[in-house]
Amino acid sequence: MPLPGTTNVRDLAGYPGPPGWTIGPRRLFRGEVLADADESEFQGLWDEKHRSDFQDLGLRTVIDLRAEHEVRRTRSVWHRATGAEVVALPIAEGGEGTNTNYIRKLLSGELPRFEEDDMTQFYCDTLDRRASTFGAAITVLADARRLPTLVHCSAGKDRTGLLIALVLELVGTPRALVVEDYALTGVLRPNRIAAYAALFTDAGVDPDAARVLFETPAVSMERALAYLDDTYGGVAEYLVNTGAVPSLALEDLRSSLLVPTRAD
Repeated sequence: MPLPGTTNVRDLAGYPGPPGWTIGPRRLFRGEVLADADESEFQGLWDEKHRSDFQDLGLRTVIDLRAEHEVRRTRSVWHRATGAEVVALPIAEGGEGTNTNYIRKLLSGELPRFEEDDMTQFYCDTLDRRASTFGAAITVLADARRLPTLVHCSAGKDRTGLLIALVLELVGTPRALVVEDYALTGVLRPNRIAAYAALFTDAGVDPDAARVLFETPAVSMERALAYLDDTYGGVAEYLVNTGAVPSLALEDLRSSLLVPTRAD
């Protein structure tokens, strides 16, 4: 969506569910953190003169998946920009950034490179550890009174990507499109390693060794979702049995997001 100061905000409208159904417009958005210009140079930047563009989204809820230290370091202004209620559901694991474990390991030489297999393992570990948090987010989205909702983390890539993938799987979007939506962040935010290159070169590390950490390799999301299939029996079973989501909430989620496909 062409929101001034942002690069990765988009409406999930139009993704198909079961035959005859699709995600309706202005129900679920995904994006990056929105910050004041003096707070961050890496995420979405807020300018008061564009307030009407943000209020036109009609948001009632914003789900912030960032860790508490990220929130303290970079204050989100999504509430100020839209008036929406912010629901904090912190997930400590984050990929793109300056202070993740992977960044520290790369800078210290403990991890020589970060590859697609590492991204896959990062996602699988996050899903294992944060099932209850993802479950809480699904429960929020299942409440139609909270929609429209926007989900964000820092860049809108990893944690947001995982949650949105779970949602799309639940509503019946074909997996190829689920993965394509995840990979779209790499199109909208290309060559993100360039913004952090100095961090690595100053430490004597080739920035290319960390490139994948800042990208959205489709194979990593494919394998993470296959991991849920193999380990938990699928996304629905993972959320109900491990994430403590009531089964009825999954039906509520579908009812809240899906509308009949319009015949052209």
